[in-house]
Amino acid sequence: MTEEELISGCLQHDPAAQRDLYLQYFNRSMRIGVRYSKNSQEAKVILLDGFKNILNRFKNYVELNAKREKNTPPVSLEEWIKNEIIASAVQHMHDNKKHHFVSSTISMRDSEKQTDQERSDEQIMKSCDKQMIVKALQQLTPSYRTIYNLHEVEGYSHTEISRLLDISEYISKDSLLKAKFNLRKNISRLIPK
Repeated sequence: MTEEELISGCLQHDPAAQRDLYLQYFNRSMRIGVRYSKNSQEAKVILLDGFKNILNRFKNYVELNAKREKNTPPVSLEEWIKNEIIASAVQHMHDNKKHHFVSSTISMRDSEKQTDQERSDEQIMKSCDKQMIVKALQQLTPSYRTIYNLHEVEGYSHTEISRLLDISEYISKDSLLKAKFNLRKNISRLIPK
């Protein structure tokens, strides 16, 4: 099915179009879910909730593009789906806060700050494969993992993150620093010696 056929079919609640949309965007959406979750089961919950919302809100996508200004390019279906999956991940974190008190985070001690800051994040990321990075991300607390993903992967500003998560910009910035520190620690524990 072409993108236009998918859009038309999903607007008409056609099960074949809905299935094709799900299959076409499953892998990309699952990668997002995995980055925002602690394991693959939680990623599947995020993905399924996200696609349920996508199918229920499909009319919003069409209206979003219909209301855009003449010189503004349309929002692609892929970008809209990505944003819906991210929104589902954030909602999942909010809904399950009581289950997310994890002691997988290490606090920064003054003596460690200098040593860890000597190696850049880029050097650390180059020293390991994608699976190792995802595993290290999954060991972060949900709030650190979410803020790291929103800022470092998706490119959200601290202002946008603070609005989305209903926190102050200071907390967003502080949490990002702690997330990066803990991500480095998690990766160093995963690298074979």
